[in-house]
Amino acid sequence: MKKYSELTNIIKIQYFKNIFFLVLFLNFTLSFSQSKKDIRSNKITSETAYITINENGKDITYKDSYTAYDKDGNTIEQIDYFKEGSIKRKELNKFNSHKDKIEEAIFDAKDKSFRKTTFIYNTNNQKVGEIEFDASGKILKQSVYTYNSKGFKVDKKTYDANKKLLSTKKYNYAN
Repeated sequence: MKKYSELTNIIKIQYFKNIFFLVLFLNFTLSFSQSKKDIRSNKITSETAYITINENGKDITYKDSYTAYDKDGNTIEQIDYFKEGSIKRKELNKFNSHKDKIEEAIFDAKDKSFRKTTFIYNTNNQKVGEIEFDASGKILKQSVYTYNSKGFKVDKKTYDANKKLLSTKKYNYAN
């Protein structure tokens, strides 16, 4: 009976060691994505990611994603693919001369949805508004941001298409 208990404990320890190393590996891997600065300084214009899986002893490689960058390192196009090669999700972004995102358009093939969001900035380059549209150009919701005299965001109010307040998010700052 003692040998069975010792064997069970060894299996549990090995299992948790494997989980620990998997989490550590994923954390390490995800922390090394390319920064805008790296993309800009190396004049990278696009990135394509491929996945190779082993099915029934045979390696199968397929395109997982494609990302295009502007000269400032901003993501202007992001496409995610299904395993068979069709588009799963596509995002297009536009930026102003201050490198602020001014437009985002997202197509999701899974639920065949499309939405476009326009971002509005004040003269201090602070985001003061967002307007979300559907595929026909109809407003779905709007958000308005307010700032205090020091330039800190105070709140974000989100309204539906009929300008009915849906939510208020307040920001508090501590020293």
